[in-house]
Amino acid sequence: MSRRRWFQLLVVLSLLLGFSSPALADDGAEAALKAKQNELAAQLKKGKAADGKKMDQIFDELLDYDTLAKDSLGSHWDERSDAEKKEFQDVLKRLVKNAYRKNLKKTLNYEVTYEGVLEAKKGVLVKTVAKNKTNSREEPVHIDYAMHKLDGRWVVGNIVTEGASLVGNYRSQFGRVIKKNGFAELMRRMKKKADKEGA
Repeated sequence: MSRRRWFQLLVVLSLLLGFSSPALADDGAEAALKAKQNELAAQLKKGKAADGKKMDQIFDELLDYDTLAKDSLGSHWDERSDAEKKEFQDVLKRLVKNAYRKNLKKTLNYEVTYEGVLEAKKGVLVKTVAKNKTNSREEPVHIDYAMHKLDGRWVVGNIVTEGASLVGNYRSQFGRVIKKNGFAELMRRMKKKADKEGA
């Protein structure tokens, strides 16, 4: 089978299976993610001299808080009033930025390799692998970013670390609290955690 015929077959198979190879997906998302990650890492490397306002601006440009909030609350989203939705999103925004900042700090001593982009149901999945620079025996960490376009720019709507979805974990945790203790208790716990983490 010729190389051209083999490539055509791969394209057909990828369409039938509902995904594409990294080479076929939009690599603009990868470039956008890499640029923002580099900006955030540059700030974190400054330590106490890091510009908090600049970091917040970068986060706001990179993260789709509307999607994160709606998907994290799942079926409970439509049950909430507009005021409750806004309150939830505002607090979740703080929690997500805290988690993102914390995880990014951990990877400052890691070499991050961008492994390509796959087409996904709502956009693309940017695949990355982080390897410890000083401990080669440590297992590499696979971190995938679900991205889509919003107002012409690529934004992150979910992060999957070693198969564990940030949004999925939030949805499971939040759902349990709401079912057992109600939405007001969920907000109390979220605010307490956000205040403790200092954002």
